This record gives sequence, C-alpha cells and structure tokens, in this order.
Amino acid sequence: MESTGQNPAAAAQTTAKAEGAPLNWNKWIRQIHRWVAIAFTVTVIANFVALARGRGMPPPWVTYSPLLPLALLLVTGLYLFVLPYVTKWRSGRRTA
Repeated sequence: MESTGQNPAAAAQTTAKAEGAPLNWNKWIRQIHRWVAIAFTVTVIANFVALARGRGMPPPWVTYSPLLPLALLLVTGLYLFVLPYVTKWRSGRRTA
C-alpha cells in the first residue's frame, strides 16, 4: 500500500541536497587539515635532519618552514573544534 504523503526516499534526497553544501565544505576543510598536517610533519622532520647534519645552523628557510603549515593547522583545527558546538547551537535554536 502506498501512502498519500511524499515518498520518504524523495524527501531524504531533497534534504540531502539542501544540506549538501555545508557537509561538502566541512569535508574539504577536514581534508585540507589532514594534508597540511602531513606537510607540517615533513617540514619538522626536515628541520631535525638539518640540525642533525651538524654543519652549523640550518638556513632560515628550513628553520621557519613549519610556521606556515602550523598557522594553517591552527585555523583549520579551530574551525573543526568549534564545528560541533555551532551545529548544536544552530539545531537548538531552530527547535526552540
């Protein structure tokens, strides 16, 4: 028997399309955060290798190379940290 209401599958697809943009944005931020973490790890390892060679101080570009990925990790990490709280706040605000 079919009900007279809207098809649940169609309703779910409509809801997914409407909510798809924020989820896609969050997915991109998460992926960027992961790849920047890899870049940060590589630059820190390069720093240790340059220091271990023992030929004096490494060049400044090697020493300061982890700072850009670290700043990007800070921004994306704070976004991902605050995301559940904002989502909870928004959902609580809509139902009230």
